[in-house]
Amino acid sequence: MPVVPGASRLALGLLTFVLACGTTEPDPSPGGGGDNGKVAALTLSPSGATLLVGETLTLGALAVDDAGEVLEDVRVDWSAAPAGAVTVNGGRLEGVAPGGAVITARAGSASATVTVVVMPYDESSPSSAEVLTAAHEAGLINDEELLAYRVYAAFSDPRLPIQYKARVEPGFDATSLEDLRQRFNALSAPMQAALGMYLLRPADPGSWLNAPTPDARLSSMEDTHCRSFSGGWRYIPEPISKVRIWYQVNFPEQRKRAMRLDAAIAKEIWPKLMALGLKEPLTDKDFSCNGGGPQLDLYLVVNMADRGLTIPEGWDPTQAPTYILLKDNTDDNALKGAATHELMHAIQWSYKTKGWQADYGWIRDATANWAIDHVYPTLLVGANQQYEHMFAGCFMNSPSLPLESRSTGHCRNSGAKFAERDYGAYLLFQYLEKKYGPAVVVAALAKLTTETSSLTAVDSVLPGGFEKVWPEFGKTLWNGAPNKTRAGSFKQWDDLDENVKYGELNADLSGWPEASDNIHDELDNLSNRYYRITFSDPGTRSVLFHNGWFQNITAAKDPVKVFALWKDEAGAWHDEDWSEYEYVGFCRDMKSQRVQELVVIVSNAKFDPAGGGKLEAAERPFLKRNNVGCWRFKGTTRSVLKGKTWSSGRKIIDTNVELQVLGGFEDPDFEHPLIPHTKRVGGSMLMQPAGDFTLDVDYVSGGCRYTHGPTPYPLLPGGGILMLNPFNEPTSPDPDTQDWLSHPSRSYTAALADPTLVNLNVSGGPDCRGPELDLPGNVLFTDAGGTKPVVSSSGELSGQYIDSDTTYSWILQPQRQP
Repeated sequence: MPVVPGASRLALGLLTFVLACGTTEPDPSPGGGGDNGKVAALTLSPSGATLLVGETLTLGALAVDDAGEVLEDVRVDWSAAPAGAVTVNGGRLEGVAPGGAVITARAGSASATVTVVVMPYDESSPSSAEVLTAAHEAGLINDEELLAYRVYAAFSDPRLPIQYKARVEPGFDATSLEDLRQRFNALSAPMQAALGMYLLRPADPGSWLNAPTPDARLSSMEDTHCRSFSGGWRYIPEPISKVRIWYQVNFPEQRKRAMRLDAAIAKEIWPKLMALGLKEPLTDKDFSCNGGGPQLDLYLVVNMADRGLTIPEGWDPTQAPTYILLKDNTDDNALKGAATHELMHAIQWSYKTKGWQADYGWIRDATANWAIDHVYPTLLVGANQQYEHMFAGCFMNSPSLPLESRSTGHCRNSGAKFAERDYGAYLLFQYLEKKYGPAVVVAALAKLTTETSSLTAVDSVLPGGFEKVWPEFGKTLWNGAPNKTRAGSFKQWDDLDENVKYGELNADLSGWPEASDNIHDELDNLSNRYYRITFSDPGTRSVLFHNGWFQNITAAKDPVKVFALWKDEAGAWHDEDWSEYEYVGFCRDMKSQRVQELVVIVSNAKFDPAGGGKLEAAERPFLKRNNVGCWRFKGTTRSVLKGKTWSSGRKIIDTNVELQVLGGFEDPDFEHPLIPHTKRVGGSMLMQPAGDFTLDVDYVSGGCRYTHGPTPYPLLPGGGILMLNPFNEPTSPDPDTQDWLSHPSRSYTAALADPTLVNLNVSGGPDCRGPELDLPGNVLFTDAGGTKPVVSSSGELSGQYIDSDTTYSWILQPQRQP
């Protein structure tokens, strides 16, 4: 853009100074009507309007006398005809029904009119951004028109073609205006003439707030950015803050708001930010286009969709004085919050950054929103919501994106739907402040003066770097149970109700014998993934989680963490770090492991200084579960022996048996010594028997009859074992253990015997003498080293096995620990 020659700049500077001096006199309270008799003409701005049903717009009525001087103490009366489509109250229009109306403003003997059209609207209608993007993709508008229409939509400019009228989702900073400033010199001459008014300060003659159509004088100016301010604008004559706050005299309430905002900046915002050791915003005293003084200028702007914008002076992309546009808001708290955010941007511009300020986008937006929380920890707006909370969802709804992402479409709050994701990244800096104090945030901003990478700058000031801090931050982002009741949580710190987005899985089998679900095996750098898994079905007995990131963590040394929070049946929560476990299990038959809710958090702390990048898990993580019992089986067995030398009869052993895991395996922290890198896995592999049996012997051999019972006996300890293999994924360096683990899932094998000595009665011929000692022997034998039986689809252990002259049968049901 051409630069104004020195003489021109000097002349403009003098003119600005003279005009500025005129505004320092105490100004009257506008709107009382004392000047109504002097009104010669009224000008309405904007000069036309198209509204959606439910949309509002503020009309400004500027009154002048016969000499063209702006009158301030003017009372304007408003009316709308015909009634029904639009209501008007003090210049504030609202579309209430499709149709149209003529709005009339009267002051003294002067009047002015504006025609307003109201269009239908419903919540399902696309947004302005969507309408314009679709039109551009369809070739209906070109690149320049897309930019222009975005600007028109953001500032309620009546030049927006009616076919592109749609709802505008408010953001924080006016990104369309930022885009215009960056692209202006490359635009065509007609488009520069149409949009040049938006490069002027609001108080400048010909700005979009001072002219309903492009001012012809723009074409004769060498620098459209440098203009002296015009009538109709004033600033607080004796500010108590270091900021000059501008308001328009034709909006009577603006002056009062400006004074309240001035007090808030002086007493609350400025001192709290400066107490952090931050730099003050740079003065613009060396710029002729400085609003008539060296102070930081802040302009209250009507009909601005976004909340504000901080605009740098000059063309240095690394450091500059600034001025601020702030949406005029009748909610004082919203005004203070937006002012804090934009003032923080002005402070950021006071640092001479190593790279261009625009390249540090995410950290600039995040720390500006963090500043709101730091200055006003409980700043309530709207329906008693904290101001910065409306942006928390932008980050919470997209945890799988990298920290530096500035994408849109993640905000759900009605006040921030079009905001970029990084406005919610203030949560990182809030966390850092709560954990380490605000100095670490200030240090990160200061590091931008020596680092071109914002990520490297933050990493360098974190205790332990991102590798230590990021996973703990990711864990804290889980703002649900149990974290939300703990002292170190966003809920307790700041009463934030928003929880991070997670994958939901109901792990109940609901009658199926088994199920398995894969989870994501990719993680963007500096991102997190969350999974909430619930259990309620008692038939979901054995659970196995495979940490597919195990090799990444232990071999490749990738900075990945896998955390788990789980709630047991008693409602107690357990915190565990699963990062260095390859497999983690739960036996839900055991009371101590009866998980009801499981939260898995996977965090990647790796980063590339330039941003981007991702990691892929060495193996696919998954969650398996089945109905295989894992604490105790209870049932009956029968052993029927028919000796090969017996001419008749049999030996029957009927057992009432319980098989239960070995002592100590119920410990919720159990780690199997022969299955490394596992937690609570293998505890149900071995079960020892207890119970009683009935021995019934009656057979004939060699002409003698042998009988006993039926007589009950207790099973003696050490009478055998049941081996289960609920899942066959784990491995063991021990050959015998590995041999068993290599069998298919659901396999089992059992061998029970009893060494009790019994006396058999012997009867028959003279050679049949008794008693004769005998052993019950094998009580149960399920296989002979061949194919192992498997747990049935119902979860029952049942079957029959014939081994030589003995037939074994069994029915065992899984039990839950009471």
